[in-house]
Amino acid sequence: MEKERVYEQERFEFAVYVNDFIICKRNFKINGYIDHSMETEEFKDLVDNVLVRSIKDDLNAKSRVYTWYYGRESLGYEPDEEFSTKTIEPWDSTFKFAIYDNGKEVISRIWDGSVYPRAVRDNVDLANKYVKITTKDGRTYSYDKEEYFEKNKDRLTIEMNILRSMIIDRPNVLSLITREICRMCSPREDGYQKLGEYTCAVEYGDKTYKTIMSEINRDVEDGWRKALSNKTKEYFKTLY
Repeated sequence: MEKERVYEQERFEFAVYVNDFIICKRNFKINGYIDHSMETEEFKDLVDNVLVRSIKDDLNAKSRVYTWYYGRESLGYEPDEEFSTKTIEPWDSTFKFAIYDNGKEVISRIWDGSVYPRAVRDNVDLANKYVKITTKDGRTYSYDKEEYFEKNKDRLTIEMNILRSMIIDRPNVLSLITREICRMCSPREDGYQKLGEYTCAVEYGDKTYKTIMSEINRDVEDGWRKALSNKTKEYFKTLY
């Protein structure tokens, strides 16, 4: 008898939003997590240059395919009205990527979603693994994309043929994001074994700014303590 699978809530998760609506979320653990590594300059660079970039690259690639088919009358497809009529203003649609530690947001990025065709931003699938078919009675079935397109290659509808072009060679972006976060935040052979090997302070002009929030808070507390030390001493003198 097959045992029932039990899903446990892990410490970390990331989510992608469109206009504040969650379109995908992944919960995961990091073996050997290096405390505060998500507050370092290296992690910020990872978010900006790998994680968010991978999401944008996926949406851009699908937008190019969709525009190729529906943005050119010469191909014989019925043009989408949004290519001839302005249907959305900049920032009317927004994308957000956020990473959480025990439910608390660690870092997030927001960008304009109006640059993507409506069909792309309304049907975001970053896993790129399955073809989903909804029947007339409302039931939805999922099929492995490669098996489905190979099995039905001679009888694909126009829409399915376009979908094939949009996802067949696209990687699983969600798995990539999880893998890269775990790689950055746990010990590995190329150097990062402890927090001290990360960049925990950055320089702007003649000033140095720490990136670890607990250290920033401690510096603020120490600053207030020093600023009020004389006043505190005078106060204690009045008690005796």
